[in-house]
Amino acid sequence: MNVGIITHYDVHNHGASLQLNALVKVLKRDFNIEAQALRFETNYDFADKSIKNKHRISIRSVGYFLNYIKERGLEIFLFNIKKKKLFDNFNRRENLIGPDCHSCEQLDFIIIGSDEVFSLYVGPTPELFGYNLPSNKVFSYAGCFGPTTIEDVKKVHCEDFVRNGLNSMVGLSMRDQNSIEIAKEFTGRDAELVVDPVILYGYKKELEELRNPGLPKYLLVYAYESRLNDPREYQAILDYAHSKGLIVVCPGFYHKWADKNFNTEPVELLRYFKYAECVVTDTFHGCVMSLITGADMAVVIRDNANKLFNLMKEYHIEDRRIDANWDLNSIFSTKVDWNIVNNEIEERRANSMAYLTRMITNNA
Repeated sequence: MNVGIITHYDVHNHGASLQLNALVKVLKRDFNIEAQALRFETNYDFADKSIKNKHRISIRSVGYFLNYIKERGLEIFLFNIKKKKLFDNFNRRENLIGPDCHSCEQLDFIIIGSDEVFSLYVGPTPELFGYNLPSNKVFSYAGCFGPTTIEDVKKVHCEDFVRNGLNSMVGLSMRDQNSIEIAKEFTGRDAELVVDPVILYGYKKELEELRNPGLPKYLLVYAYESRLNDPREYQAILDYAHSKGLIVVCPGFYHKWADKNFNTEPVELLRYFKYAECVVTDTFHGCVMSLITGADMAVVIRDNANKLFNLMKEYHIEDRRIDANWDLNSIFSTKVDWNIVNNEIEERRANSMAYLTRMITNNA
């Protein structure tokens, strides 16, 4: 079969890369299907100028990157240059990125997802909603509207854009309740709830092969470099870690206050989750990686409650949420019930695989 995937293929984000790689692996392992992400141009109509200048490389981008270096420092800038090279090498080695979707011949089917493919944060991208694609059979797998709400869709007058795009798909599945509710509001259809591809695939084989990184005992922080920089927050992390004889490591994102920062490829990142004494994160995939590696986690909920707290409720780990007091001792004094978590993973994984199998079989 000739199959394509529409997702965020051009971001240097471990979670986005891991979910794409995971979906490709599942298609190959379980269906003997070779698939790649198709290229397309992201729409930035709703984004401010700085974001447009960051992503649409031109002479205007010079000002953005000079200001970035001024605000965050040359060290972080060079860290991210190295990070980009690692991701580019990973994508090439795994053969994850294919041709531009508009240069493809007709494909047997196209999967849209996972990640925040339906978010309207920066603008309405037609391809992410099934428009302009070289296949008559398109379905979503674990799509997500991210922070976008029903009210947001209406505010930017994208009701018809969302409705017609979703209705053009032969199957709808989402990875969180907010996205399911948006689909229901604008299409009347009941989208299925499925797991993120990282949970679906699980990376079991890779995790078995990943050895201890040989660091001193550590607390792992996984958060974007623009977050967890409030002194009250990071000092709570440092105080807790050091009181337990742990160093604070930040793989993949640079935080000046951490004991150790370093770059790592997406799958290699799982090594550091697997062998961490504990994890502090404020991202969806930081929580997902904790779940599949069995890492004891504490989670900060920000503007991503639609997807992140929904995930925590699904796996019965709401008590891992960090409240305003930042009492990490209280959270880590209790342990995750991994029997409950793993049973939930297996049940949700089976249901998700059933959906994917049905879509592929029906659309072969």
